[in-house]
Amino acid sequence: MAPLRSGMVRANLGVASGTLASRVTGLLRLAVLGWALGQNAFTDAYNAANNAPNIIYELLLGGIFGATLVPIFTDLLEREDDESESAVISVAIVVLAALTTFAILAAPLVFRLLSLHPSDDVSHEAFWEVGTDLARFLLPQIFFYGLIALGSAMLNARRHFFAPAWSPVLNNIVVIIVLLVVRAVADGPVERLGYTGYIVLLGLGTTAGIVVMFVAIVPSIRRAGIRIHFRPDWRNPAVLRVMRLSGWAFGFVAANLVALVVVQNLARPGSGDLTAYLMAYTFFQLPHGLLAVSITITFVPELARAVTRRDRRAFNDRMSLGIRMIALFTLPASVGFAVLGRPIVAVALERGEFNAADTLATSRALTGFAVGLFAYSIYLFILRGFFAHKDARTPFVLNVIENLVNIALAFALVGAYDVLGLGLSYAIAYVVAAALAFQTLRYKVREVDARGIITSVVRLAGAALIMGAFVWLTSSQVGSNTGWGALLRSAVGIATGVIVYVALLLALRVPEADAVRRRLRPVA
Repeated sequence: MAPLRSGMVRANLGVASGTLASRVTGLLRLAVLGWALGQNAFTDAYNAANNAPNIIYELLLGGIFGATLVPIFTDLLEREDDESESAVISVAIVVLAALTTFAILAAPLVFRLLSLHPSDDVSHEAFWEVGTDLARFLLPQIFFYGLIALGSAMLNARRHFFAPAWSPVLNNIVVIIVLLVVRAVADGPVERLGYTGYIVLLGLGTTAGIVVMFVAIVPSIRRAGIRIHFRPDWRNPAVLRVMRLSGWAFGFVAANLVALVVVQNLARPGSGDLTAYLMAYTFFQLPHGLLAVSITITFVPELARAVTRRDRRAFNDRMSLGIRMIALFTLPASVGFAVLGRPIVAVALERGEFNAADTLATSRALTGFAVGLFAYSIYLFILRGFFAHKDARTPFVLNVIENLVNIALAFALVGAYDVLGLGLSYAIAYVVAAALAFQTLRYKVREVDARGIITSVVRLAGAALIMGAFVWLTSSQVGSNTGWGALLRSAVGIATGVIVYVALLLALRVPEADAVRRRLRPVA
């Protein structure tokens, strides 16, 4: 077990460090975007168009790839079935090429779907025209997103996590450079709809970042000894298995995207609120990506291997430890964002074209999102347990419920609370979904230590809330929510939170903290 634990520690550290670098550069990218473009109609058009390739890819392939590839590649690797692996990759490439071509041709329809109800403050026709032009340059990303997912799945199945975790850093750097160039050549605020130079530069530059991201993982694929032969065998058993699982996975992602389209239109594209919502979501993803995704990525292959080997004890141990470790890290982050959201957003973004009103709108959305951070991370991790069992139906049902709750609450809350209501609807939906997912896991995998997990989560939640009270009391006495005062308030609040939370963990002798220390301890 010592070599395995040592390997898992190295993998977790590699993924965590790469994710940290990715999220930090992603935050810098967000800051440069706000500085260069601000929150206006042009930025809303760019963000909506840049979401288009993500939405189409996730709708038709992303859910399938994410749900099936790592477990299937892990299974094929155990069986040393290189021929089937090549067949899956080849068929996927053919499908990616066809999908990308179709999406580019349908760019006007795609963008209109994402902006059915633009703000009355902008010309609807001009907004749709600019967004469509941007989408044509951005939709080729679909093909490269797919290649990245395929390459990352093959590497993760072989316990190679470093390159996929670090490659997004290069994407962020490329886009930051593009935004700096846009700002340098712009004559005043970049908000004039229809300026072709900005459209070409932003569109091609953003897509170039995704291309560089794929190129960055190619050397690791070669070093891992992966050799793919282009043989699109549609009747290969592994390909057929992916297709069988794909129906539920498609429904899973379709439910997500219906909710996304509804919420994005409720944010009134062109008003600036859409950009505020998307920026807040990026902040929300920062602790999730850094703290939860790094755990999930390294645990998923082990969950899949445990299922393949019919080792229930190993599966339950990994599932329990993963949930408790995610709770250890995401609960204080959730409370911290709820208390310090506004000064943190001000420190990161409030400069250039991004003003105090933009900070307020973004921080309101972030406060709503923060309520559901822990539930969101746990929900996605538990779903990986179902996928490891080749069960795509249960995640589909759970996801439909989550999205129905999200849509219903979004309509109910947006009128009174605008972007705060949209963030809250998202968070509450995931709280409901996480509770249902955990209960379903208890029913399907009866050996899971439910009582131990619940006890640990309650204990950690109590520590996080106490921490939050101390953070609020101390940070409210110093600094402000703008300028250098926001930096002081954020620094004091974060320092207080870390000190108080660690002290509480030590005083309560929380076993999850001991588990982290054991995993980080050098192995002889």
